[in-house]
Amino acid sequence: MLTWIEISKKNLLYNSGVLRKAIGNKTQLMTVVKSFAYGHGMLAVANVLKEKTDWFGVASLDEALVLRKSKINNPILVLSYFDLDWQKIEQGIKQKITFPAYSRTQIEFLNSIAKKLHRQASVHIKIDTGTSRIGQRIETIRTFLRELSKFKNVEVSGLFSHFADSEENPAYTAKQIEIFEKAIEITSREFPNLICHMSCSAAAILLPKSHYGMVRAGLMTYGIHPSKKTRQAPITRDYVGRHIELKPVLTWKTKIIQVKSLPKGVYVGYGLSYRTFRETKMAVLPVGYADGYDRKLSNTGVVLVSGKRANVIGRVCMNLTMIDVTGIPVKKNQEVILLGGHGKNRITAEELAVKIGTINYEVVTRINWALPRIIA
Repeated sequence: MLTWIEISKKNLLYNSGVLRKAIGNKTQLMTVVKSFAYGHGMLAVANVLKEKTDWFGVASLDEALVLRKSKINNPILVLSYFDLDWQKIEQGIKQKITFPAYSRTQIEFLNSIAKKLHRQASVHIKIDTGTSRIGQRIETIRTFLRELSKFKNVEVSGLFSHFADSEENPAYTAKQIEIFEKAIEITSREFPNLICHMSCSAAAILLPKSHYGMVRAGLMTYGIHPSKKTRQAPITRDYVGRHIELKPVLTWKTKIIQVKSLPKGVYVGYGLSYRTFRETKMAVLPVGYADGYDRKLSNTGVVLVSGKRANVIGRVCMNLTMIDVTGIPVKKNQEVILLGGHGKNRITAEELAVKIGTINYEVVTRINWALPRIIA
C-alpha cells in the first residue's frame, strides 16, 4: 500500500459528541455522509456513527442504497437529486429511503411506484429560500402542495432548505429563516408533524434559532471548521468561554519510494519549474494529482517527514511528487504525511486550501475515492 487515508474513530466520535452537545437532546442530528463522507469514506464513517446519529444525509439514491446494502438502518434522506429510475426507486421505497420533493414529475413517479408496491413513499419537501438551487420557491409552494395532496401514496414527513451564507451574512440569513418559517406555517396546515431542518454545521453552532427539529452536520463532524466564527463560538449557550474544539479525523499518508542526492543546478520535474540552489537530498513520493494532491501545490506544497516540514519541489505529476528532505533523516518506505499531524507539526486542509486557492471542503472531498480508508 503506497498511499492511504487513516480515519480516527476516536476523533469522529468526539466531534459527533461535540455537535450533539451543541444542539441538545431535543433536536435530531443528521450526519451528512454525501460525496464519500467528504472524502473520508462513507461506509467507514457510517459504521462508526450509526449508533450516535439519528439520520444520515446523502447526495443521491445510489449512496442511500449502498448504505442500506451495508446494513445501515438509520433513516436516510437523499438531499439532492434522484433519477427517475423505476428499479432503483422501487428499491429505495422498499428500503425506506426518504426522497426530496420539489417537482410534480418526481411526485407522480414516486406515487406510481409506491402504489404498485402498496406502500408509502416518504418525502421531505425542499424549499428554495434564497440559495437558488433546487427546491420550490415560496411563491409556488401553495400550488405545489395542492398537487402533492392528490397523491395518496406519497407521505410528506419533512420540510427542508439550505442557507446560502450563514457564516458571514446575518441579514440575508435572517431573511432566509423568515421565508422558511413562512413555508413551515403554510405546509403544516396540510401536512402536520413535519421534521423541519435547515441548519448546516455552521448554522448549528452559530444560529440556535435555526435548529428546528433537526440539524444536518457535515464538515464539522470530520473535525474541520467551516469558518473562523465557528472556531470562536461557545460549545453551547450555557458554556460561554468554552469554545468549540474539534479534532481532525483524516490523515493522508504515503511513503517514500526513492531517496537520491542531486547536485546544485539540477532541474526537477516537468517544465523545469524548479532548479536546485544547493546540493539537495530529494525524496520521491508515489502520489500526484490523479490521487487528489493538487497540481497547484507544485513548488508550494509542504509535507511532514520524520515530524519535520519538507517542501514540494518541481511540478506535482500525475502519480509522483518530489520533496526536498535535505537535513532530514529519511529512508525508502518511510511514511510521509500529506495532510494531518505528527507531534506539534500539522498540515491542515485550511493550509492546503489557501495554497491552491479553494476551500477546505474541496481539499478533502477531492482525495481520490479509490484510495484505501483505514479506521485507526
